[in-house]
Amino acid sequence: MNNVLINILKEKEYSYEELKIITSLDDRTLSKLISNLFDKKYVKLIDNKYTFLQDNYILDIIKTYKPSINNINKIINIFKKEEIKKIVDKLERDVKIFINTKNEYEVVNENHIVGIIERNSNNKSFIRDKKNNIILIPSENLNTALKFDKVIVERTYQNKGKVIKILNRKNNKLVCEVKEYNNKLILVPFNGNVEIKLNVTNKDILKDLIIGDRVYVFLENIINENNSINVTNITKIGHFNDQMNDAIAVAISKDFDIDFPKGAIEEAEKIPDKVRNEDKENRLDLTRDAIFTIDSITTKDMDDAVSIKKLPNKNYLVSVHIAGVSHYIKPHTKLFESAYKRGTSLYLDDYVIPMLPSILSNGICSLNEGVDRLTKSVIMEMDNKGNIVRYKITDAVIESKKKMTYEELNDLFAGKDVDLSYNYFINDLALLREVSNILTQKRIRQGNIDFKSSDIKINKDVFKNDTIIGFEGRESGEAQKIIENIMILANEVVAYDFYIKKLPFIYRVHSNPNELKIDNTLDIISNIENKIINVNNIYGQKGLQKLLNEFKDTKDYQIVSNLLLRSMSKAKYSVDNIGHFALASDYYCHFTSPIRRFPDLVIHTLLDKFDNNNKKTEIDNMDEILNEIAIHSSYKERQADDAEKDYLKLKMAEYMQDHINEEFTGIILDIDKDKIFIKLDNNIKGILDPNGNFCKSFSVDTVKRQLKSNYSKQTVTLGAKIKVKVTKVNIPQKEIYFDIKELIKNNNNKKLELKNK
Repeated sequence: MNNVLINILKEKEYSYEELKIITSLDDRTLSKLISNLFDKKYVKLIDNKYTFLQDNYILDIIKTYKPSINNINKIINIFKKEEIKKIVDKLERDVKIFINTKNEYEVVNENHIVGIIERNSNNKSFIRDKKNNIILIPSENLNTALKFDKVIVERTYQNKGKVIKILNRKNNKLVCEVKEYNNKLILVPFNGNVEIKLNVTNKDILKDLIIGDRVYVFLENIINENNSINVTNITKIGHFNDQMNDAIAVAISKDFDIDFPKGAIEEAEKIPDKVRNEDKENRLDLTRDAIFTIDSITTKDMDDAVSIKKLPNKNYLVSVHIAGVSHYIKPHTKLFESAYKRGTSLYLDDYVIPMLPSILSNGICSLNEGVDRLTKSVIMEMDNKGNIVRYKITDAVIESKKKMTYEELNDLFAGKDVDLSYNYFINDLALLREVSNILTQKRIRQGNIDFKSSDIKINKDVFKNDTIIGFEGRESGEAQKIIENIMILANEVVAYDFYIKKLPFIYRVHSNPNELKIDNTLDIISNIENKIINVNNIYGQKGLQKLLNEFKDTKDYQIVSNLLLRSMSKAKYSVDNIGHFALASDYYCHFTSPIRRFPDLVIHTLLDKFDNNNKKTEIDNMDEILNEIAIHSSYKERQADDAEKDYLKLKMAEYMQDHINEEFTGIILDIDKDKIFIKLDNNIKGILDPNGNFCKSFSVDTVKRQLKSNYSKQTVTLGAKIKVKVTKVNIPQKEIYFDIKELIKNNNNKKLELKNK
């Protein structure tokens, strides 16, 4: 009788009295049947009518019988075939069921975790459950799943799991290199951290390849045993000796397209290469103002320009002019879609994969010297305390009067001779320095945390075919600091404007640090030999700022900075404004680089969509769309960061290949359970060889991040000065291995004491 009642309810909603008439059942029998359906959660009472919950019914059937794809229609026979497919497809989309390796439908239960594969600094894979607990996934249980893939994990132990379903691959391209094994050509993943076996089922696809060729294969959402993938087709990238091939391989491996779609290129070619009279309509004409750009000497895509005046009331009129990219790149176009997919421009040394075609990014969208350009201009009146008294965000047309460079400006500020054309702007530059100093002091008062930059520049010998000759830390001079301060100010003003108007927006946010992580970090820092300091409110910006400042002029500054940075969450894009912890800013966004960052282009597009009265136009589902953009842009930013790190590690490994068995000095940068990280004085990073003599003599204390001698009471802490020998280089893994030959003593033996008040 249950099925009879279900058959009736699946067609239409009925009241109790209607069911009584249709079924001809007595009250007792009908009530019992309905109660049974209620218990099983097959029906629900809405407006005094019983509604059949078909999803719950099918879920229960699947849970009980685990039907295969072929026989599900026979088991669920109360629905038509097309109805079942529609319901089952929805259940799959909602990740309530999935198809297992036996081709059976299975219900996602409490022992399953649905989420995104992440990897920690030790390249250990994990996933987070609903309570944000970390579930480790051993490499043998990944079943070909990679970082950022959406998967279903079955919990095997309390904090361990196994991938049983790949729902979506974030990047379905796996870059491989052709190598030789037992006199046969094989494919080996280009990223040495990917533990996947590649089975080439058709050997003919390798016949035209040679050792050293690089290709990519498409990965399907299929679970295979032993982390193996059957390769049926490949796409050739080039040979590892080809110029720029390292950069291209790294980019593709991190989900970046090398070429633009044909449609995007065609759209770009149709865009005028000059600002027309009709483009200037309803724009503020600033072409006569003393506006200029400040960028690196190699920069070709100039997003931002500045101008400045001192007002009669002694306030400053600071204007930031950002390339009006949204005038040319509109939503629902191939160019906009391509920019979304890329998310950001990617810079790998001399190789650039721009977010927009270079005909635009270096042309009409770039604020080139001496030509009219369209902008979104933020005009701000600032007092001598760094407070914004009033502001205006407007469409404008400008003409940059000069392309200044960081290099020349820093020379000018240092009293060196530079191009005489800078003399015309000398008063403006003096005002910019004043404004920058005011903003710096204000941010220090607010608690802005200024971490030491870890950017590395690759030095090459241009006379020897760009041979790498070393690695140098990038130093930011006063010119870079000026532009950083002014751009942060503009980003804050735009974010504030949208926030107070309660308009849909994408913020740049950075959450408060986890107090437990900070406590653990403080325990580690307390074991580093240094001076005694007192820290108040260590969990706030000012406490962490003071801690960093205490170490600023010591040898351990980069160690402490690195530890604190790792204890914090990453900044990301979000539709919810939670502020930016590290900047000590309540309102922040990315608005100033629409040529090379998609969220900036989106904000420019939002400004176009909202009129002066702040009425919303075309914003149906805007929050949902912006949230999707925020998530995707955060992902692409992380991929770009990973690509830059991978490329740098690859170049370092290739460079050190010629220095095996040579000795260098450096420091112990970090210590964890599986790896001991070394940084040499020449900025090259690697790890301690686990098979070296030193590792056999010392054990790792993971809590204190120390090394303890197995034969004495000697301990080695982070920041310890050491002499090492290069033992081996693994280029596919992008790793350099060292053995410590000598511990270099230092005279500083005072214990650091942290007092959290």
